[in-house]
Amino acid sequence: MSSINVTRLEGWKGVQKDLQKLPYLIDKKKFFIAAFRNVGKIVQKTAQTFVPTDTNLLKKHIKVFVTRQGRKAGFVTIGVKFKNSDKWDDGPHYASKVEFGTVAQAPQPYMRPAFDGTKSIVKANMIKSCKIIVGRAIKGLNKGKRYYEWKI
Repeated sequence: MSSINVTRLEGWKGVQKDLQKLPYLIDKKKFFIAAFRNVGKIVQKTAQTFVPTDTNLLKKHIKVFVTRQGRKAGFVTIGVKFKNSDKWDDGPHYASKVEFGTVAQAPQPYMRPAFDGTKSIVKANMIKSCKIIVGRAIKGLNKGKRYYEWKI
């Protein structure tokens, strides 16, 4: 005589309910800004290697930073950062002239090659960072819960 085993998975409605909460937990832009900042450091270090060095001032001022607009929209900026001053001594105001050139000077790009050279690494690290963020959010949802029960 053969017996039939019936297996049932219960708790799917609880999983669906919690998955609907997930976007509200992750919607906080600070999580993604942190991920963007970590990935942006890769581009920053690569750009610093491409900068033509004369006084190292330009190399020293390439930063990954968040502006007010970036906080609202959820992005970071990679580029030359100046102090909050109008003095010419505070930073390399000639950065765009080096990158794009002038009538008298040939362009010496450093940001574009850095971005182009690190695209695949940035993409892989961004996916990894997002998986970590989503995993942490799911762990937060899952505190003390068992989503499913096997009933045999």
